[in-house]
Amino acid sequence: MAKKAIKLEFEDENGARYSFKVEGNIEKDKVLRLLELYDLLSSSSENNSKKDVDEEYEKDLYSKIKRLINMLPLTGFTSKDVLSMLEDRFNISVKLPIISTYLRRMYDKGELSRKKVGREWVYFRKEVEKIIIKDKRD
Repeated sequence: MAKKAIKLEFEDENGARYSFKVEGNIEKDKVLRLLELYDLLSSSSENNSKKDVDEEYEKDLYSKIKRLINMLPLTGFTSKDVLSMLEDRFNISVKLPIISTYLRRMYDKGELSRKKVGREWVYFRKEVEKIIIKDKRD
C-alpha cells in the first residue's frame, strides 16, 4: 500500500520560515485544516503591520476585490464566489464579466494562479509557495 505525504512550506513577510509535513492517511479535511493554519499564520502577521484596513481597501472596486480574495480559502475560488461576496459584504451589484476581467488581470500580474476546471477558471492565491503531494512506497 502506498503511503501519502503532503508538505507545506512558506515564508512570511517578516522572514520566518514554516514547514509542515503530514504522512499517512491524508484526507481532504486534514489538508484543509493545514491550509487554514497557514492562512491564520499569514493573516496574523498582516494584521500586525496594517493600520486601518477598511479605509485603505475600500476606495475602488479593484481594492475591494483584492481584499475579498485575501479572505477566501486557499483551496480556490471562482469569479462567481467573488461576485457573491461583493454583493454580501459591500452591497455592490457588478456584472460577472467585470469580476472575471479583474481576476484575469490579477493573474496576468502574477498575483493569482489559475486552473481550468470544466468551463470555468478556478483561481488560487499565490501565497503558498510549495505544496508537495507524493506517494511513498514501503
